[in-house]
Amino acid sequence: MRFTVKLILFIGTLLAFKVGDALSDEQVSSAQESVTFVLTADMPNISDARSGRYANLQTLVKQQRRSSDTVFFIFGGGSIGPSALASFDRGSHIIDILNSLEPDVMGVTKREFSFYEDELSLRSYEAAFPLVASNALDKRFGRSPDGLHTSVIIEKDQLTLGVISVLHERVIEEYQLSDISITPPQKAIMEESKLLRQQGVDIILLHYSYPFRFINSMLNKRVIDVAFITDSRIEEESLFESTRHPNNMVLTQQGTAIIASFKKDIAWKAVSYVEQPLDEITTDAQIDQQLIEYEARLKRLLNIQIGEWKVDVSTRRNKVRSEESPFVNFVTDAIKRYANTDIALINGGSIRGDKSYTSESPITRQDVIIELPFRSHVVSLEMTGAQIIQALEEGLSQYQSLKGGFPHVSGMSYTFDSTAKAFQRVKKVTINGRSIDRTKLYSLATSNFLANGGDGYYALKNSQRRNAQSTRPPQISDLVMQAIVEQYDIKPTVNNRIRDVSRDGK
Repeated sequence: MRFTVKLILFIGTLLAFKVGDALSDEQVSSAQESVTFVLTADMPNISDARSGRYANLQTLVKQQRRSSDTVFFIFGGGSIGPSALASFDRGSHIIDILNSLEPDVMGVTKREFSFYEDELSLRSYEAAFPLVASNALDKRFGRSPDGLHTSVIIEKDQLTLGVISVLHERVIEEYQLSDISITPPQKAIMEESKLLRQQGVDIILLHYSYPFRFINSMLNKRVIDVAFITDSRIEEESLFESTRHPNNMVLTQQGTAIIASFKKDIAWKAVSYVEQPLDEITTDAQIDQQLIEYEARLKRLLNIQIGEWKVDVSTRRNKVRSEESPFVNFVTDAIKRYANTDIALINGGSIRGDKSYTSESPITRQDVIIELPFRSHVVSLEMTGAQIIQALEEGLSQYQSLKGGFPHVSGMSYTFDSTAKAFQRVKKVTINGRSIDRTKLYSLATSNFLANGGDGYYALKNSQRRNAQSTRPPQISDLVMQAIVEQYDIKPTVNNRIRDVSRDGK
């Protein structure tokens, strides 16, 4: 279907906005009487049975477009990376697949910055649909990042939809975006809503990926008409409480899509709502073939056996972000051995496979890239014992939410109390069997992401860097592959490097 996209640029100072006047009854009465939304997100890995259901999604979208009068297909992002194939093409294959699905618009989440802002701009020019990030600012130019829109208007069947999408400021820290700033989301929504109302839009949809508590208030005041939160990985206890509103739609898990119908009364109201598992939908042959071709390309690049598991190994998300892991021990040991440092530290969030491997199964290059899809390399630091303890506290500070900062180590061990207050959790640290000396300097190997302060590791960012061993340090994934090739029979273990005293009482 034909649609028109209009970039809304905010120029000058903040316009006065009376939320009570957000939408007049006369404006609503002129709108078309019903609309259907198809909404989904979090589909970064075409090889994954949950997040790779693009062929099923296409069938669902086609069905809705045939059976409903006015259908808007909103893709909520969270998909440019990370994945094994994205480590090669920076997510271009995702845009190519989406171009075949023809979404009306795509909202930007933090995952779209997996390969930083300039790569996202390149992806936006590859897309046949607009990408929206309403509160992202490129500090180099004082405007939205190149190729991204602050909001869009989509015209279809005599109905106009305005779309806004906002980010949380934590994307700056988590993805180390030096050239991007995030303006207050509430302010951005107010500004864009005001401008969209002035353009005469019939309905405003807000896409967001963090449970902001002010969203329901904006819905009640009709600043926006519909809201859609897409980050299915959020594990905040208050998620459903903060999003409990008939017009606030929540994508609760990967591999599903929301189908929601709204009708016009005095305001827009949801009349039906279902979260449809995509694996229950038949696949579209054309998209399925497209996925097969990408899978074949990936296998040609990476389906080479380099070793064999000799024990069962898990990289499940809840494990690598909360406790000692045999696989991550293997990774940190490889980093420490390469850098020849006293200790090594990486974050659980750098492990992305979320898989289980059985003993006697082969290890391929693809397995390693799936587990370590980011192109991180090794950085060596000089740190005092006090700084190391502070780094551990920073990594454990969001333990209860299973955030990616959970610290895995080599050459050292630590105990912590997960029930204690943040920054009071580390109880004991030993390095090479001896209690850590707060004043002594130690050498530490880590990823460039953490060394730059990623995942809140400010103690690492503020440490002294050692001279690099190479002008082009190897990627961590390459070091792990090399270690697997050298050993071939891989049987990683846990050896009490990390203990939660609240669990074992010791």
